[in-house]
Amino acid sequence: MPEFAVSDDPEALARQYGHLVFKAAYRVLGDASLAEDVQQDVFLRLIESWPEAVKSWPAYLSAAAARAAIDVLRRQHRWWRLLPLWQMLAPTTTPSAEDAGLAREQAQRLRAAIARLPRREAQCFGLRYQQDLDIGEIAQLLAMTENNVNVSLHRARRRLEAQLGDAISETTP
Repeated sequence: MPEFAVSDDPEALARQYGHLVFKAAYRVLGDASLAEDVQQDVFLRLIESWPEAVKSWPAYLSAAAARAAIDVLRRQHRWWRLLPLWQMLAPTTTPSAEDAGLAREQAQRLRAAIARLPRREAQCFGLRYQQDLDIGEIAQLLAMTENNVNVSLHRARRRLEAQLGDAISETTP
């Protein structure tokens, strides 16, 4: 496969680099359906606003996919902050046995994956995502710099994505 597209035709670019855009989005999102949505969005934006001079289509499209995927995560994060308020207003329903079993299984996989993390990464991850502390508080508690906390969190998330991604692909037919 050549590195540069032969033409500046969006359809040809989509055929040639569609898998690259999907992979870039999937690395950020970890969800195939969301990555497909991002893939489609990247090429629609390309059609709507054609860039002037692109030296490397793979680099341009990968960066566009990563930025679009990050935007998806930000929108989800905003929604998840509002979700507890919405749930308080919604009537409570009992989850099905299947939903409860899946939730237990996911929680067990997550706990096992966290237990396999290096100690410092597990501490940072737990304080950030389970105790909801900000980076500065974690740095102060663990006598680390904020940069070291961010690096530890990044490594922890990558390891967890790798471990949990493998577990998900093993259970998927």
